[in-house]
Amino acid sequence: MKRATSTTHAFQLVTSRHQLNAAVAGVSVGDSLSPTEMAEPVTDCNRLELWLGQLVTDRYQLQSVTNCNQLNRAMQHFSFSLWVVALTLLTACQAGTRIKEASPREIHTADYDLIIPAEQKALLILFPCFSCDAADTRSESPIADTAAANGIAVLMMNFNRHILMSDAERADVLDVIAAAVKAHGIDATNTFIGGFSSGGNVSVLLAKELVRSPRPGIGLKGVFAVDSPLDLVLLYECSQRDLAKTTFPQYKQEARMLVALLDSILGPPTDSIANYERSAPLLNTAVSVAPLRDIPIRFYTEPDTAWWRVDRDDGYEELNAFGLKRIHDTLQATGNSRAEYITTVGRGMQHGNRHPHAWSIVEERELVRWIDGLAE
Repeated sequence: MKRATSTTHAFQLVTSRHQLNAAVAGVSVGDSLSPTEMAEPVTDCNRLELWLGQLVTDRYQLQSVTNCNQLNRAMQHFSFSLWVVALTLLTACQAGTRIKEASPREIHTADYDLIIPAEQKALLILFPCFSCDAADTRSESPIADTAAANGIAVLMMNFNRHILMSDAERADVLDVIAAAVKAHGIDATNTFIGGFSSGGNVSVLLAKELVRSPRPGIGLKGVFAVDSPLDLVLLYECSQRDLAKTTFPQYKQEARMLVALLDSILGPPTDSIANYERSAPLLNTAVSVAPLRDIPIRFYTEPDTAWWRVDRDDGYEELNAFGLKRIHDTLQATGNSRAEYITTVGRGMQHGNRHPHAWSIVEERELVRWIDGLAE
């Protein structure tokens, strides 16, 4: 795995228009340097553009001007008086030693993968899909690396294969998180939890648990679910419909498994709605959503009805998007003005193939901005 490093030289690097203005303050520039040129960032491919509010989206995006030829080109518009400065900088470039910026630390255990940036402002905990793990989370989405590049520690959990959790399981997973926070010196006062598919179910269940029984040092600030089957009543009903269909027999085994699982733990919804309100991540009922009434929460989905009809013979009311929209509306009706229902078009990809049920529907830079806005 390549290391996330940025190299600099002994001279002062210019990475934004504000730094450039400061660098030339007090120097006679004559008429050869226009305001437009002064505003041009001098970075690798001019990609940083912090003055536009663009987020860093790659571990290698921060590489700056690191050789003398690049510096010569960067100085080509400067007046004669600035060439004196350039010569000084070139001398430093030739004689100075490289200074490496601190790379994010990475820890890999049986329970999780962890990325810790040099300067941390928040903690993002990610849960994978039903059959996936931390490595899949990182390979299928740039969320983790984008967050780490912007000062957010990322804890990618291996806990999977759960659409609901017992009290003991919730406690065990929170114990693992608390132990990781303590062992690696993570500041968890601004904690955000999110997951894809069944990982979103786990995320919401843990968020509700933290609201009911807060853990010292873990400050929950937000939660999100990515196309997750949160409404287990709807999941049960859709699974029964799948069993009744004559199309796509290859998906019937999953439907049988889900019905059998829910029957064995909660019973049929028609007879046991109270069990579902107590155990499901969220239903579109006031009782179910009440614990998260004051927590910022996001629901990501890509309701490509044409794709689902062709590839699964599913209508809109059989999609996770339908259930998430109902839950969102119920949350807003109960007073949660920070509940968001976010739909996308054409972003979903799984392992290089088109699929609207995917981590990739989340726009990672916008997610980081959401975290930044909520972190204290």
